[in-house]
Amino acid sequence: MKKTYYINLNPASMDFISEIKVPESGYQYEIEASEEEIEELQDLLTVTQAHDSDERNLLTFRHFDDDFADHDRREYQEGLSEVFQAIYDLGTPEAKQAIEEIHLNE
Repeated sequence: MKKTYYINLNPASMDFISEIKVPESGYQYEIEASEEEIEELQDLLTVTQAHDSDERNLLTFRHFDDDFADHDRREYQEGLSEVFQAIYDLGTPEAKQAIEEIHLNE
């Protein structure tokens, strides 16, 4: 059985999925998902968020290495693209339209 969920993608709480719409938290994408689909999306959000704030990168000088930095940005962007595709696939018509408007489902 599918339920309605709201996903907030602000950088501080990208892995936040709620059954309650929180108006003051910025734009949220509304989706319809089964429990299994939510678990998969939660895992994807958690991995992408963790990659963005990977402390190992903060405590080294690897961010000065252009090749490493390019690879790191590509990995994060690929994760973010997967997140938006999953939201698009599960999204309400309004969520799909919002993603189409920012060209993130291509």
